[in-house]
Amino acid sequence: MNKKTIITALLALIAITGHGQIKCHVEGTLETDAWGDEIIICEAGTNLRAVNDPRFHVKANDGHFTYDIETDLPKLYQVCFAKPLKAGGFVGKFLAENCNVNVKMYKDKRVRIVSNGEEGRKHAIKDSIEEVRFWNPMEEINNKLKNPDRKTEFYKAEYLSTVVKARSMNVDSLPKAYVDSLRQVIDHYIRNESEQFTAQGLQLKQQRDSIYAELRHFRIAYAEEHPMLRTLYDVLDAIQRLKDADIIANFNKSDYEPYLTLYHNKLANYYPNHPIHEQIAIAEAAYHLQPGKPYIDYTVRNADGQLVPISTLTKGKVALIDLWASWCGPCRRHSIAMIPIYEKYKDKGFTVIAIARERSRKAMENAAKIDGYPWTSLLELNDENGVWRKNGANNAGGAMFLIDRNGTILSTSTKAEELEPLIKKALNIE
Repeated sequence: MNKKTIITALLALIAITGHGQIKCHVEGTLETDAWGDEIIICEAGTNLRAVNDPRFHVKANDGHFTYDIETDLPKLYQVCFAKPLKAGGFVGKFLAENCNVNVKMYKDKRVRIVSNGEEGRKHAIKDSIEEVRFWNPMEEINNKLKNPDRKTEFYKAEYLSTVVKARSMNVDSLPKAYVDSLRQVIDHYIRNESEQFTAQGLQLKQQRDSIYAELRHFRIAYAEEHPMLRTLYDVLDAIQRLKDADIIANFNKSDYEPYLTLYHNKLANYYPNHPIHEQIAIAEAAYHLQPGKPYIDYTVRNADGQLVPISTLTKGKVALIDLWASWCGPCRRHSIAMIPIYEKYKDKGFTVIAIARERSRKAMENAAKIDGYPWTSLLELNDENGVWRKNGANNAGGAMFLIDRNGTILSTSTKAEELEPLIKKALNIE
């Protein structure tokens, strides 16, 4: 090995294993005051409902803010308003490397980010191609569809009528049956998007969908020819989206499955020592947590606060792993519905292992007391053991896994009426 090769290898090793040598300076401008002056900057994938830290929060001064990141490795970060739901969920992402990052944030459009880092420049080239070839044409179509003077030209009258009713609906003053009926109609339109449109509107939608499909193909082809660390994060995001496919309306798996092929064929050895590969492996394993497959083992804190494998808590039992959170209303409703089933079968070999994803013990204890859970809830504080990530539920409040005495998954349903027959069968109860 010649001297130049040795130096190159050492530089690569330093780049991936150094300590705090990555310094990224962020400067931002708020182009709106509609969402306040508080910004959040944190590692991408952080669930802010479960994990929060004062260090994530940045206060803008006269519409400007700065933030400095020091990290051992280049990592993907995200930036958004502290009120992301009210701001429409616009989240910008950038790779923290040795660089300066400029951020511009708007009221109702995508965050603009410019980085002078090596990876940032590579990504900017791809973004500029996407902007011209795909995003600009799609934006033109969207502007037509959103034009208030042309609504009746592009949308069916019955759909527009439903939208008007929904926007003016006062849930508290209307009969529950009426509210439920209207919600069903809205849900139907969401899941059958094409039925919203007139023939002319449908034509525009199909044009937009076609451009978006081309964008998906372009991204995979571009990544094959121009590998980037950022693409590894795209792979992770794709796997997590695939995991949520069954609960997302109009989700097309074919948009994301090519990322798995891309990873295994082209990127599995790219930045080989970066922890993103471990995250991808965990996410892919979680993606395959389906009925008939063995449930995974991982560490949790037991009722005494000791770290133990979850398999030691479920051994020899038909068990429902109930991942929940005090801030997740649907999770709590599903858990409450399991109480009578638990009481019916708890002495026959059935148990519930409940784990709460919280930022404080008090939040878990208060919610458990209000809901009246007869089982003990274990605490996953600030995602310390990565339980939700390992179960493929990082972006969710909760999930359920029913497993038999051998640790095989019987169901991932959260509905009590679907789980009870499976519990009876696993317990050999007629």
